[in-house]
Amino acid sequence: MNARNFGSILSGLMLLVATSTFSEERPHAATTARNPITIESQIRDVTIDGDDVMIHLIRQPYDIVAPVWLRVRTLDDQRMYARDLLKDDNVRIEGDLDHNTISAIRITLQLRIEHR
Repeated sequence: MNARNFGSILSGLMLLVATSTFSEERPHAATTARNPITIESQIRDVTIDGDDVMIHLIRQPYDIVAPVWLRVRTLDDQRMYARDLLKDDNVRIEGDLDHNTISAIRITLQLRIEHR
């Protein structure tokens, strides 16, 4: 193998590594927001309408819309989706604000009090 071929292979390999590294650092279109907002509050009511979940929080004027299949993060790593949220759950919602509607990108359940 001569030096010219080795240099060509090396530069191609470096380009491949740089491209794959760059693609890992770019945010995904589904997780970025043009007008990001994060709110934490207690859920006032939850309504399921087809493939969407409409959430209203106490003392918040926003309608929060999330797909029913959106994964909800929990502190105990319990498998949960937006459709499983209940009235009085305390949540942290990260989303994209458009006038008075938030499209939820990430929901974290912070507290759920279960009565026995």
